Amino acid sequence: MVTEIKYIEKPELNNPVLIEGLPGIGNVGRIAISYLIDKLNAKKFAELYSPYFFPLVIVNPNSEISGLKIEFYYYKGKRDLIFLIGDSQPVEYVGYYRVCKKILELCEEFNVKEIITVGGFGIGIEKQKPRVLGALINLDDMKKYKEAGVYFGKENPIGTIYGVSGLLLALAKEKNMRGCSMLGETIGYPIITDPKAAEEVIKVLMKLFDLKVDLTDLNESIKQLEDFLKSIEEKTKHLSQQLQPKAEGYYDYIG
Repeated sequence: MVTEIKYIEKPELNNPVLIEGLPGIGNVGRIAISYLIDKLNAKKFAELYSPYFFPLVIVNPNSEISGLKIEFYYYKGKRDLIFLIGDSQPVEYVGYYRVCKKILELCEEFNVKEIITVGGFGIGIEKQKPRVLGALINLDDMKKYKEAGVYFGKENPIGTIYGVSGLLLALAKEKNMRGCSMLGETIGYPIITDPKAAEEVIKVLMKLFDLKVDLTDLNESIKQLEDFLKSIEEKTKHLSQQLQPKAEGYYDYIG
């Protein structure tokens, strides 16, 4: 098996931007781009398969199995967009390069000149309004992204970007493409998805491409997350109190 793209159709697109959202920290990219695909009724036109994905299958609610893959959807609006989502990141270093190069082949096929990657940036705490941190291929684009709500500090806190979100832009830079990585600040717990950070990324993309998206369904997920984090905080506080050293002069009796 080789890394390959299978086309369902080849739509005619005008100067599209590719926006990537694969699983990662807080699942921010996956949540944000999946939500946009759903609310914009974007249409799937291609799938990428690779031996560098995890050796497992997904069992759907109707008991049908499907292998791991990356999917491409298109949306025709004021600016044509290609959305990229998937079940998994590659599992080997060489796999990252081969998958990213295959994605760039699709970009060449549709004359994509700009790529946006979306992910999470773990900060260890919950924020009421997470920032969307940015990193650019070309600094000339900073004003455009800043005006849409992306944060670029004097000393960028990102440091490194692991996975497809970073490598895809590095390889795109070699092809003189433009691009931005948008990372929503998230608490960074391994098992917690973060719809709040995803919402902030969606708001940036809505402003950048003049998209009209109803965020009501996402707000319900945010409330569930906040309730969950609050329950963890209360349990942690209770456990901490139990582990506090007892006052001087207090003795447990062991009979």
